[in-house]
Amino acid sequence: MAYRSSSRTYPGWPILVVVLLVGALLGSWLGELLIGLIPALADVGQVYVIGIPHFTMDLQVLSFSFGLTIRVGLFTLLGIVGAYFAYRKM
Repeated sequence: MAYRSSSRTYPGWPILVVVLLVGALLGSWLGELLIGLIPALADVGQVYVIGIPHFTMDLQVLSFSFGLTIRVGLFTLLGIVGAYFAYRKM
């Protein structure tokens, strides 16, 4: 008889990345909705921007544009944590 491990297998890491991104989006949207409905939550829902601002390098023949920013807030982090727990239930 073949040996079966009793450990649980989870979907692959690409699914985890997608689930976490969806959780971050839903958390951000929910945060914006709650702040719109309850303005007193504005301090709790403060968003911090991390990253490289947009810049362009023009070489006359060719031009490159690059920039990457991440907006992180409490509601975004709560969405990511909730998405991780949902992933664990899969």
